[in-house]
Amino acid sequence: MLVNADIYVKDVPGQLVSALEPMTMLNANIIGVVHSREQMVSGRIAVNITFDVDPDLIGKLKDIWISRDVIVAKIGSVIKLHYLVFMVIGGVTADSMQEILDKAAEVTEVESSDIRVSTKSSGRNTAMVTVGLKSPEDLDKFDNFISEACKTGGYTYIKGVEQ
Repeated sequence: MLVNADIYVKDVPGQLVSALEPMTMLNANIIGVVHSREQMVSGRIAVNITFDVDPDLIGKLKDIWISRDVIVAKIGSVIKLHYLVFMVIGGVTADSMQEILDKAAEVTEVESSDIRVSTKSSGRNTAMVTVGLKSPEDLDKFDNFISEACKTGGYTYIKGVEQ
């Protein structure tokens, strides 16, 4: 399973190696490590690690890190998302667009969304929306749902707009 973790290690020599060593012991394949000295918290440096490991061993890895005084801020699987970017034109507001996206999330697996609304005094607003979906099948379901919701709301829906 592909995993991404945010950890914090003490800012002393050998701590990064000490945090990475257990991954070798558990046969994890390290994909990437970002050691960010600019992001320090209480004398600890932020490290982001992406790796492939047997999912049954994640708990053991976390326990080893804790025993080595490594702070585990976040650890979870990496999900490959499929993105749809679209524009909605009309009397759309950020709230009405969010309401439509919330309803769409009931029929598809929406993992992330970004809504940017430009308002005009004429009421002809523009919403630029990017959504991340878990599966390619959800792209079509989502597209159909949004298209119908826009028709019902009296909005113009333009799919595939690049930002």
